[in-house]
Amino acid sequence: MKKNLFVIIGTFFIIIAILFYTYYSYQKIQIVANQKNKEYESYTQSEILGSSLMSLIHKAIDENEKNEIAKDEQNRYIENEQNSIRIEVKFLEKDTIFPMEAIYTLGAEEFIKNYSQMVFTCTKKEYHEKTKQIKYLLFEQI
Repeated sequence: MKKNLFVIIGTFFIIIAILFYTYYSYQKIQIVANQKNKEYESYTQSEILGSSLMSLIHKAIDENEKNEIAKDEQNRYIENEQNSIRIEVKFLEKDTIFPMEAIYTLGAEEFIKNYSQMVFTCTKKEYHEKTKQIKYLLFEQI
């Protein structure tokens, strides 16, 4: 009888520990998502200069590299449904949308030389369904 009671109590404590761990993991994911979103949303709240946009592109590429996001045959990051980040830019002189990888490949110096004082605004942002982290930003030159 005593042995059965210890087994039941032990099982109860294991279940409680699993529930606490699951809740803690969920909370941790939410905190990380909120921190990441605040970093990126500070750029989306108002108009930014081209130099700030280039800094944001560097930040997104660094995050994608840190998170080991795979690339496709065009050397663009593939969305992974959790923590990938894509930024695209639309310029006034062309009606084409350029991915961040194309801008980064052409060189930060060239972009800064031509667009550092130009003004951009974020016109679209999307979030990952699972983690609620920023997944896509579209900036357009004003």
